[in-house]
Amino acid sequence: MEMILDVLIIVSSFIVLLGVIIGFHELGHFLAARYFGIHVIRFKIGFGKAFLKRFDKQGTEFSFGILPLGGYVQMLGEESPQEESAREESEGLSSSKISYKQASLGARAIVAAAGPLANFILAVIAYFFVFLIGANSLAPIVGGVEMNSLAFQSGFKTGDKILSIDEREVTSFNDINTLFATRIGETGILRITSQPNGSNISVTKKIPINSWLKEVDQLSPISNFGITPFIPALVGSVIKQGPADKAGILKGDLITAIDDIRIQTWDQLSKEVSKKYSQTISLQIYRAGQRFDINLVPNKTTTEAGIERGVIGVFGPSNLDDFPENLIIYNKESLGGAFVKGFTETYKFSKLILDSIGKMLSGSVSADNVGGPIQISLLAGTAAKSGLVSFLTILAILSINLGLINLFPIPILDGGQLVLIGIEKLKGSPVSESFLEYSFRLGIFLVASLMVFAIFNDIVRII
Repeated sequence: MEMILDVLIIVSSFIVLLGVIIGFHELGHFLAARYFGIHVIRFKIGFGKAFLKRFDKQGTEFSFGILPLGGYVQMLGEESPQEESAREESEGLSSSKISYKQASLGARAIVAAAGPLANFILAVIAYFFVFLIGANSLAPIVGGVEMNSLAFQSGFKTGDKILSIDEREVTSFNDINTLFATRIGETGILRITSQPNGSNISVTKKIPINSWLKEVDQLSPISNFGITPFIPALVGSVIKQGPADKAGILKGDLITAIDDIRIQTWDQLSKEVSKKYSQTISLQIYRAGQRFDINLVPNKTTTEAGIERGVIGVFGPSNLDDFPENLIIYNKESLGGAFVKGFTETYKFSKLILDSIGKMLSGSVSADNVGGPIQISLLAGTAAKSGLVSFLTILAILSINLGLINLFPIPILDGGQLVLIGIEKLKGSPVSESFLEYSFRLGIFLVASLMVFAIFNDIVRII
């Protein structure tokens, strides 16, 4: 039943996410066309057989397609792959209707650019609500350091607080991942300023990197760097009749030591318990400010790899509201502050995405990180289960992606339309029909190839 519910969440959130992003994009084209008096024949979200058809007073058909992977606004006289199927419909329209070709070059350029612009506006709106609603995020404190990782070699330790990366301020743990992402594929020096655990003095480490993360999965640069967030050894839930439950451990207990070994993080707790299966261990616990010493024997379990390890039957905290205040950053802005943040976050991620695309084209970053509809659906499902703020954040990032991709100079995309309009302006006459036909065919081939490649990457990730 839980699996069915997960699938329903993934599918429904995927449809809603793409529907909003694509719908907003096409709405930009539609409103711009209407502003210049250009007649719109069809406004469609999705491909394939249409359903829920509606016509407005001006004769525009609004509909949804059964495959929610795109959409289009079809204008009178517009040369596009959809033109042929609707040309007969347009022949009966009044001669007073303005076609796309009859509009000025400036008007056509604005109509073409309005779709991507609408996506950037949607991202600003989404981020506006993210910061207006407010959400907790983890403080930029190092929890665990992987052995032999770049972080380990650079001397990072549990409890270190990261203050800046390449002289850009770090306010939350998520900022670390974002700033690391800007350096993927690069060679040079990574400058990280941190405050060692228990110290008031900041230290700047200059870490050499060489084609950093070029050939690895770049979804989480921070994991590849070798650090994990500081998750306290706080009991989030207890398995009934497990060793912890039988010993009297309760939700909310903070485990601070095992056999006199100091415990700070959930990662340390897990590692210590794993080593001590089938033997009595002593846990030091704090509950409502009082200390308790509890003895128990961890159960022995075997992993899929055949490794034996100990477990006591507890899970970590699932809600950041349960964390100590010093480990949490609360991001909430005023009305004006949220509006400004909406613009700055949209700019920041636009720059990051453009930088990543540039590195892929130059070969300094692997193209294996291109994701398709499967990855989007999984991201949408995870975000939906995590709450409204997470869903809005994913919506903003994907909307920025769609806006930027549509500005690529590929004929069937908005950027290609802008290039053709520019050529017509320079020539002083319309582009030939044969050139348009071949350019559209090339555009379809390029977009289809990119989609196939993205889906292939999605399948490889799952396998």
